[in-house]
Amino acid sequence: MYIDLPKSICYKKKKSSNDQWPDLQLQQNTKSKVKCSQSRISTITKTIETLNVIRDRSIFIPAKTAKPLRLPLIRSFSNCNILFATITSLSPAHNFTIFNAKYRRKCLWLIIILIFYACMTKIHRVDAYNCTLQGNHCQNEGQCQKDGQCLCADGWQGSECQFCGGKVRLYHPSGTIHDGQGNYSVSVKCSWLIDARNSHLNSLRTPTIRINLREFATECGWDHLYIYDGDSVDSPLLAVFSGLMYRDKFAIRRVPQVIARSGTALLHFFSDDAYNMSGFNLSYKMDGCPTTTEDLDCSGHGRCSDGDCICDNLYKGEACDIAVCPNDCSEEKDQGLCKEDEERCICNEGFGGNDCGQLKALGVWSAIYPTQSPSPPGTASHGAAVWRDTLHIIGGESYGRGEFMTTYDFNGNVWETLHIDGGSSIPAKRYGASTVMYGDKIFMYGGVVVGRGISNELWAFDVSAKTWENITVKSDSCNTTTATVSLYTMCGPLLVAGHTATLVPGFGEKNNYQYMIAIFGHSPQYGYLNTVQEFNFGTREWKIVETRGFVVKGGFGHSAAFDYLTEKVYVYGGIISESESSQVLSSKLYAYEPSTRIWTLLSAAPSARLLHTANFINHGLMMIFGGNTHNDTSQSYGAKCYSQDLLVYDVYCDSWHAQEMPGHLQMDLARFGHSAVVFEDSLYIYGGFNGQLLNDMLRFAPGYCSYYTKQEKCTNGRPGVKCIWDVQKMRCIPITQVQRSAIFGREQYDFVVCPSKSRLTMTSELLNDVLRCQELSNCQSCLSNSYACTYCGNGVCTRERCRETTSITTLFYDANNQQQQKHHQPQNQQFVPAAVPPSANVKHLENCLKTEDFMIITVCEQLHSCHACLANMACNWDTEHNRCRPYISNGGHLNRTHDDHICQQPCATLITCHNCTEYDCIWCQNEQRCVDRNAYTPSFPYGQCREWTTHTAKCRSAPSTSSPSSSFSPLNTIGRSSSAQSSAQCGYYNSCTQCLDDPACGWCDDGSNTGLGKCIAGGALSPYDTSECQLKHWFFTSCPRCNCNGHSHCTDYINCEQPCSNLTTGTHCEKCSKGYWGDPINGGHCQKCECNQQGENCHPDTGKCFCSTKGIVGDHCEKCDTQNHYNGDPIKSSCYYELTIDYQFTFNLSKKEDRHFTKINFRNSPQKPEIDADFTITCSVPAKMDISVKRAGFPEKLLFVGINCSTFRHRFPKTEYQFGHSPEDNSSITTFYVFVHDFRPPIWIQIAFSQYPKLNLQQFFITFSTCFLLLLLMAAVLWKIKQKYDMFRRRQRLFVEMEQMASRPFSQVIVEIENRDNIDLKHTMEGVTQLTKKRKKDCPSPIALEPCSGNRAAVLSLLVRLPTGGLQHAPAGQSAGLAVASALVTLGNPRRPSIEHTKEPKSKRKQSQHPDSCT
Repeated sequence: MYIDLPKSICYKKKKSSNDQWPDLQLQQNTKSKVKCSQSRISTITKTIETLNVIRDRSIFIPAKTAKPLRLPLIRSFSNCNILFATITSLSPAHNFTIFNAKYRRKCLWLIIILIFYACMTKIHRVDAYNCTLQGNHCQNEGQCQKDGQCLCADGWQGSECQFCGGKVRLYHPSGTIHDGQGNYSVSVKCSWLIDARNSHLNSLRTPTIRINLREFATECGWDHLYIYDGDSVDSPLLAVFSGLMYRDKFAIRRVPQVIARSGTALLHFFSDDAYNMSGFNLSYKMDGCPTTTEDLDCSGHGRCSDGDCICDNLYKGEACDIAVCPNDCSEEKDQGLCKEDEERCICNEGFGGNDCGQLKALGVWSAIYPTQSPSPPGTASHGAAVWRDTLHIIGGESYGRGEFMTTYDFNGNVWETLHIDGGSSIPAKRYGASTVMYGDKIFMYGGVVVGRGISNELWAFDVSAKTWENITVKSDSCNTTTATVSLYTMCGPLLVAGHTATLVPGFGEKNNYQYMIAIFGHSPQYGYLNTVQEFNFGTREWKIVETRGFVVKGGFGHSAAFDYLTEKVYVYGGIISESESSQVLSSKLYAYEPSTRIWTLLSAAPSARLLHTANFINHGLMMIFGGNTHNDTSQSYGAKCYSQDLLVYDVYCDSWHAQEMPGHLQMDLARFGHSAVVFEDSLYIYGGFNGQLLNDMLRFAPGYCSYYTKQEKCTNGRPGVKCIWDVQKMRCIPITQVQRSAIFGREQYDFVVCPSKSRLTMTSELLNDVLRCQELSNCQSCLSNSYACTYCGNGVCTRERCRETTSITTLFYDANNQQQQKHHQPQNQQFVPAAVPPSANVKHLENCLKTEDFMIITVCEQLHSCHACLANMACNWDTEHNRCRPYISNGGHLNRTHDDHICQQPCATLITCHNCTEYDCIWCQNEQRCVDRNAYTPSFPYGQCREWTTHTAKCRSAPSTSSPSSSFSPLNTIGRSSSAQSSAQCGYYNSCTQCLDDPACGWCDDGSNTGLGKCIAGGALSPYDTSECQLKHWFFTSCPRCNCNGHSHCTDYINCEQPCSNLTTGTHCEKCSKGYWGDPINGGHCQKCECNQQGENCHPDTGKCFCSTKGIVGDHCEKCDTQNHYNGDPIKSSCYYELTIDYQFTFNLSKKEDRHFTKINFRNSPQKPEIDADFTITCSVPAKMDISVKRAGFPEKLLFVGINCSTFRHRFPKTEYQFGHSPEDNSSITTFYVFVHDFRPPIWIQIAFSQYPKLNLQQFFITFSTCFLLLLLMAAVLWKIKQKYDMFRRRQRLFVEMEQMASRPFSQVIVEIENRDNIDLKHTMEGVTQLTKKRKKDCPSPIALEPCSGNRAAVLSLLVRLPTGGLQHAPAGQSAGLAVASALVTLGNPRRPSIEHTKEPKSKRKQSQHPDSCT
């Protein structure tokens, strides 16, 4: 058992100089959007109980814990937040590699215990915060009460008043607003009403309110701060802030301010159940003028007059923040001159930009400021089309402001509102639609229609006649040639939003636009689309085309741009489905060739994004600007909600490059949802969203290639133009000056198109291509990319050549290919996995089989909705795993001929919260709209959903009575007005506190001085329906001071008269009296607890009884807990625990659910008729006990009454009581009943009935002696067996050694023998000893050392001189007097020699030649 702490973080909040705002800290999460709140402390307590955390914080972890147990996030709001551990089981063999020593393991357990102790202490502190122990400290002006609890001020909640909550009204001329110290909590709803009317009662002018953001960091796209210009949520929406916007020196906005001009401003903050970050800190000032610096009005370049700025000379703008001549027009560098009368810079030749600080050769970025008319209200996801010298802006999300169509004159720099002739039909306002210009008509397709949902309408606007026409298209029978049509077959035009529409030139003349293609998008029925739709302008035919090549994965909010150099459409980015319930941003780039309808995968971009723009100002170079790049909260610094990145894609070189934007531009660059068009070889970017809807315009004029004089700079320079190097003329030219055949031909040596790459770069790209090829599993995807892959068959794709194949497999492949080319009936084809041999070496797309099974698998697996899956006849929906799989019939893949499954209703068609959440969809409370779980971002990209839920318990309306299986509606109905929606939701709340948490609701008191009232929709000034509530009884930010819930009256308009009536109690008569249950809030009723006389109290909300006797269960205490061995009849008597004879039982009543027990009953029937029954009981706390007995045929009789059960023993003799069973019916003759009562948990009880016979000493000693003698006999027998076995082992080892010696191999060894011509015979007698000593000192050298198996022993062979008897030569018959002697030696440490040698210095010792390890 060990404790794993995966990425545990203890992070602390720091305060800035104003001692109010904490720095941003990020909370790590593991891939799922789950987060814990303070409301889950009860869950934590239950988790701790399962870990057996007993008194005194002693920790016992069960050894048989089968599955991991995770403690949720424990929030501590003073200093530290702890993300707790995961406790898992571990085998004993698994040890920590760091702690090898015994004392280290002890230290590890000590550390674990200390960690548990610290966490348990933290849990206790969070669960029971006592402000008196913290120096009477409560945050945010809270008051510490005598009972240790904090009384929070208006707008704050939590044990320490550390979280914002509810509504608060602010009257001060200036102040700050923040969400609280530390990270904000989850599921938070906070509202602030800034009311400037009281300070301007005598003024005829409406005061303004300036709001400046100091710090802002929330979860991008999910946690929002809404700012309304008015007193209600139906007032004009000024801003929806989300994401990481300001922290320290990081900022995405140049002017962090919002101006409310209605005299009131309503701010509302909502956070969901996922990530939480450091929140926000903002300041406000009444009658404050716009400014970029909080401390100075009018940015320090003007004076403030009644909330408006009067700018100084050479400054303009609402906040006087735009310099007429920025940076003095770079006059010091001799690049320009300030023209004060014209209020602009006159740049010298070769320079451009607003401050003349940019080289025209490198491209010039500049901000465009309208001169004669103000810009229209900002929009996002609008349509943009250029006709002649006029830009048309159509639709877009504008938060209810602005006109449907506006125009901008490029030459005159003038904005105008386009008025449509009254005789023609006008399309409803929408955003997310696509627009293209064909001839003199603007075609608009799809989009989200306000009040109706996603549309499939195609409208055409005649620019000359200024009229709209709703186009009726011709569909081609749902684009199918089979006889059977599925109920889910896609029929164009599809309901879609977030798609792109591109004009494609005809196959003949290049300038003759013949048709429009609509790519991808999000559909309410099919989800994220992978389709390509075509519309022919001439014939008005609409069809969904079948594409080939790479299996693409489409989505929402991508970009598409047509390049004339390659005649392809390049599709980049967007948000796609990762699964049925998750979404992810895409960084992939596809190329679509309209003439062949083939998709190709190109190099991925360095970052993913959606709602960006992509344009080809010149051929061969695509420019991408802005977008939403946020993918994960923990990566907020690298992936921002609002991006100002400028990416350039080189089409010919298939390479991405990031370019920097100039820093002097006096406008906010970061945005998404903007539009970009090309006019006269310049790029114009308009509008978008960065928390506020933008209406500014940015222009980029590309540079020219002749500026570069060297090859390297030419190929690396991308000034909005694709530059190439002319080798012959040694100059840099744009790619448009060269014929297409010269660039894409085989001989390209006259031009250098791409920059040179280092060997390291090419090696890295090759390795990446190898990995990318291995990820592809079908032939068409393998060959339709820029990685130069080869398809080997059987789902194998490689960057290298495939292995060689045999002639048999090649013939098999050719036969299958020819056979499939002959048959053209898809319903009769069967996909054979072995059709392509493992070494097919397919390198061209046309050689791929059209019906490859791996292709079908890839296509089906990326469809994440049931409707999209069944729309493909080759796929089938797996309802068990909610996955799309290939359709299999008779062991092979076939096209379906019918629908095997019925998909559930699409989320977009569900119109009630209950139906929506029951179908695992997301319900938006304020929009009254249901969306897919993986489609929240496409459905509400600009924060339109003020609050959402996936839980039925949080629904605010009654369940729908309509059948959930109703037919699919093309347009989901969400068309009720905002006030009607608010009224329907406000009626759900039953208390004033709940009512005021909703920014759309207020409380109407009935004036009876009892606290009764109702929740209705309205603003701070009045309800929407003034006839429903009088103004004197209207409460919007605080509840009435008298709140008795209709069960009492307030004598002093504050305190309720006690006691409360109607069976209620409490300070505000908000609870039912003891023994009653119900909801007395706002006039509710209480009713008596029906507990069958087995309990007095019940749950105050549900009425479930708290039974007073352990073992009695049921909502009304009507049955016994038979699963835990409690039997009886609680209606007639009670329930008893069946005690087993001769066993001791311990009952521990210390759990939370045991706190209501005051009684527990036992019973036992002794079974042995000839043995006395002994009874013992021990109680840990004072309690009383009764004992009774019931004999067969006699009534029950009390034996003991009201005795103390602390320690009690008693023997029931067999002479007085008859034990055992009745021979007639086998029933117990005597049964004892034990009643323990009048105790208060926690308590533990030990109880036992036993019948042990008396001990016979004679029989005991006889048995003991016999067993002892048998044990000795067995020991002797075993010892003899061991001796025999040891002797057998020794003989066996001897045989093995002899066999080893006899079976050793023979070999030739050449030995050099020293020549001794003369032998001194005088040494024969006395020299023997010295010679022996010399031999002992000199170890002989072996001629062979043969290791045995196991390398622990070896056979050592020596050459031995035989004795010569004093002669010079050996006797006759002996070969040179030599012999080979062998011995079995051990390898390892040498044994201690039997003869001690004299010690000599190491330097004088002679080293032997044989291994020292031989003995």
